[in-house]
Amino acid sequence: MIFRLLVVLSGLFMILNLSGQSPDTMKSGKSSYYLNSLMFSFDYANNTSVLGNINTEVKQPSLSPALTYISRWGADLLLAGNLTDNSDDSLESFSSELDLMFGYNFKPHKNLTIYPSYTYFLYSANASSFKSMFNHDFRLDIDFKHKYLGLGLSSGYLLGVQNTFYMAARNYYLISFNRFLSPDGSLSLMPGIDANFGNYEYLNIFYLDQLRENPGFYNYLIANSRVLFRYVVAEMLKHPGLTREEIIDDLLEERAEDSFKITSVNLSLSAFYMIGDFGINLGLYAFIPTNQPDYLSEDIMFYFNIGLSYNLDL
Repeated sequence: MIFRLLVVLSGLFMILNLSGQSPDTMKSGKSSYYLNSLMFSFDYANNTSVLGNINTEVKQPSLSPALTYISRWGADLLLAGNLTDNSDDSLESFSSELDLMFGYNFKPHKNLTIYPSYTYFLYSANASSFKSMFNHDFRLDIDFKHKYLGLGLSSGYLLGVQNTFYMAARNYYLISFNRFLSPDGSLSLMPGIDANFGNYEYLNIFYLDQLRENPGFYNYLIANSRVLFRYVVAEMLKHPGLTREEIIDDLLEERAEDSFKITSVNLSLSAFYMIGDFGINLGLYAFIPTNQPDYLSEDIMFYFNIGLSYNLDL
């Protein structure tokens, strides 16, 4: 799933909504809330996350074109593609993904936005089993904005090979500069922090199923987690009669049940420059995992994305 692209696009919408008007609509006196628009965007990210999990051993850069229709009635349609390197089961080849999203923007108060959405994920035949675990995402976003301060809460339910419930809380600030470098230019900076909540029961069960169907998956787990490798070596030294397969099976079965808790914290700094209907966005991120299973790395990850967009009022 291309959560990174969706985060970029949601930040873009947030900036446009907070500004309320584009330079062209300000000239004509028309509010952008009363216009339909198409947004074309293209993003590059130097790493990709799946439900807050980032592969720490192999970089997975991605290219993500997207087309978004934003209606004056509040309904949005998103068609997004994603081409991700090192994302097949061998972690060596490109795989592709197509996302179809429908959302609706409610504004019961000028400072409050309620945004229910549904996303369907389609994957290429060579997409990794881990990446293509979910096909449906039912999500609800609630954002409260007052002057420079923004607070948000998201929750969703993912369905597919496994199912899971997740939540996220965020705190961000919007700093805007009008007439930046040009009479039609505007720069927006948005530092923020978000905390992700969920559990790893879906992942433990998924890996157990993968191991039972494909014994070679043990090699994948050990090769992609230094923590698990050290654990297996320590257990084999303590219990010479055990095989690595038995050790990993016992570990996953013991920890398959998991409680709802904080799973990661993200620090971000997003910048968006808009001149006329053209935009350039840049995002810097620090991903801090918490309460990870032994087979996932707890290393802090730093990554970025950069993108271009064009907004066409209809």
